[in-house]
Amino acid sequence: MGMDIDDQYERDADQHLAAYGLRVAADQVPIVRDVLMRETRHEADTYAGKGTVPGNTQLMRICAVQLWHAGTVKDALLVHRARRTSMDATGAVDAELMLGAGVARTKEYLATLGTDEARAILDEIAWMEESYDAERYAAFLDTYYRTA
Repeated sequence: MGMDIDDQYERDADQHLAAYGLRVAADQVPIVRDVLMRETRHEADTYAGKGTVPGNTQLMRICAVQLWHAGTVKDALLVHRARRTSMDATGAVDAELMLGAGVARTKEYLATLGTDEARAILDEIAWMEESYDAERYAAFLDTYYRTA
C-alpha cells in the first residue's frame, strides 16, 4: 500500500468521523453497518487474493466504535468479522468493541446462537471480560478521538 492510499484512507476515516461523530443517531446506524461490512469485504477479498482495494482499517475501527456506542447486541458479529479479516484489522479494531451491548447481554445472545462463530467470540470475551469497564473504555475512546 503506497502513501497515496494511506493518505486517502486517513482522509476518508476523518471525513466519516466528522460527518457522523462517535455517537451516531439511531437512523444512521444502518449506514455505519454498511460501511463496516463494505470495508470488511474489501479487506477479506484482498487477503484472499481476490481484491485489489484493501479495507480501510481506520474506518473499520471508527465504525466499530460507533456501533459499540449504539449498543446493539448483534453488532458483536459484524465487529468480530471485521477483526478476523487481517492482522491490520485485528490490531485496529479492539476486541472490546464487540461488547457494546454489555458483557452479560452479549454472552447471552451468543450462547443462544450456538454457532462456531458465536463460540469463538465467547472465547475472546472470556479473556478480556474481567478487565473490561465500559465507562473507562468510553473515556479512553473519547480521549483517543479527542471528542471529550
